[in-house]
Amino acid sequence: MRAASATARTVLVAALAAASSPARPAPALTLDQALELAARRNSDLLVADADADSARADVSTARAGVLPRLDLQTSAGHTYWGASSAVDLGGGITFPEPAGDAAAYALGLQASQPLLDLGRLRALDQARHGLRAAERQREEAALAVAFVVIQRFYDLVKQERSLDVLEKTAGRSRELVDRADELYLAGRSPKADTYGARVNLGNDRIAAEAQRARVAQARAALAAALGSADAEALEVLAPPELDAGTSPAEPPPLEALLARARERRPTLLAGSARLDAARAAVEVARAAYFPSVALQGTYSRSGTQMVGRDGTYGDPSRAYTATGQVVLSWNLFQGFGTDADVRRAQAGVARSLAGSQGDRAKVAEEVATARAAVVALARQEALAAENLQAARDALRLATERFGAGLATQLEERDASLKLSQAELTLLETRIDHTVARADLARAVGGSL
Repeated sequence: MRAASATARTVLVAALAAASSPARPAPALTLDQALELAARRNSDLLVADADADSARADVSTARAGVLPRLDLQTSAGHTYWGASSAVDLGGGITFPEPAGDAAAYALGLQASQPLLDLGRLRALDQARHGLRAAERQREEAALAVAFVVIQRFYDLVKQERSLDVLEKTAGRSRELVDRADELYLAGRSPKADTYGARVNLGNDRIAAEAQRARVAQARAALAAALGSADAEALEVLAPPELDAGTSPAEPPPLEALLARARERRPTLLAGSARLDAARAAVEVARAAYFPSVALQGTYSRSGTQMVGRDGTYGDPSRAYTATGQVVLSWNLFQGFGTDADVRRAQAGVARSLAGSQGDRAKVAEEVATARAAVVALARQEALAAENLQAARDALRLATERFGAGLATQLEERDASLKLSQAELTLLETRIDHTVARADLARAVGGSL
């Protein structure tokens, strides 16, 4: 008993210690891990998966229409009849029929196999095209979700690094306050400079606090794209190539990108599949003009005995009725309903064709716009890198001049703000360039 109590106390102490100790922070999420997580949890992809499963079920349903069908029917009960005044037995002899009842059992088996049914065959083709469209649409959804995750992932990186830049700006302002105080105590600057330095420090701290809210918003947006409810624990690790400082190669020419998009973009392939499905729907409607042929066979037994040699569930080789037949069905007139179905299906073809043309124009616009953005941002990134180096040199010079008494506090403050702005501009431009390349890859349907 004492050993059990000691063990229980040990477990309780360990549980309390684990509960009171701080939880280990979750490891930072890489971009590849974020994309993999979104592929499993994102609601848009889950909906697309459900649509594809539904399309697969439609194919199975259509296939069932051309496969054999076997039905089994059985029943057990009683038959009752009422009394009648007379029953004529012939020859003028009649007698009254009393009320009565008898057991009634039945067993039947029916098999059918369509031999020629154009409507069912075309319906199977239509379902297969629909499945192909659903699968391509799922791929399009995957491209869109991947781009959203990339966009929000890098936006979080940008907001976090922007916060670092603003905090460094506040740190330089703190140093400027200390130097302003030293110069004032040495009698080399007026008291107003110390007040001005403190106001600048306060403004920088306010800007940093406002940036913290933007970081929280970007983290929540990324968590939503990942299908995660725990936004506060989300930490990201930027890809190393973001800090490499080397610009990627210029994208291929526009015509090559457009040709690649026409071959690989899932939304265009889905539109082509929907157009094929619409054309198959026209053939389904037209099939009603033609006859259908099927092979049917039936086997049935019925009687008043359930078991026994001649019972309903007795020897299957006795007391049965069997038929085998070829059935021709042909609807000769349906009040022009078939004509209306054909016209409706043809309108669906026209709608699908117009949608496909619109999709091609939209994709071409997306590719052209994305490529232009990539080219422009690559140039901006190069200029921003040169501008940042100039801003660093300017701040170094202003700091040296202010320390030597050759410049005012305002000159160093202005140089510090310009350095912060140059750092933010390069950061934003570099990340925007990376996101633009991801958008161009999405527009062409895959990697560049």
